[in-house]
Amino acid sequence: MSEQNESGHKLAGRLYATMRVLKFLTAPSGPKPVVGERLEGQDSPRKRIRALELDLFKDLVNAVQKGRHAKAAGEVFRSIPALVPRQGVALEKNLGKRGLAEFNAGYRAQLAELKEAFPELVE
Repeated sequence: MSEQNESGHKLAGRLYATMRVLKFLTAPSGPKPVVGERLEGQDSPRKRIRALELDLFKDLVNAVQKGRHAKAAGEVFRSIPALVPRQGVALEKNLGKRGLAEFNAGYRAQLAELKEAFPELVE
């Protein structure tokens, strides 16, 4: 998994990927995250994450109670704190060209790791 020596934008990309997988876990009728996907636009990572409309408590409870990948949900939830960039600016500011490239690198790297651990959750 990630380390805090990665750039804040790369960590933000990893965090967004993790949240996308959580969204799929809790709403499997939605699109499955794709490892090779390249995100466009320069919205802030916070705006992207909020757009997923996750209710983490409700979503975790539903996943566990419905037996929907409960083990995966637990492991994915436990990984979140390590993915939060220490500097808030990495989540708050809109992404420039370099920031978007780092964000995408983190996003794809995290999805690749999650696909290896839980192939049923990521394309």
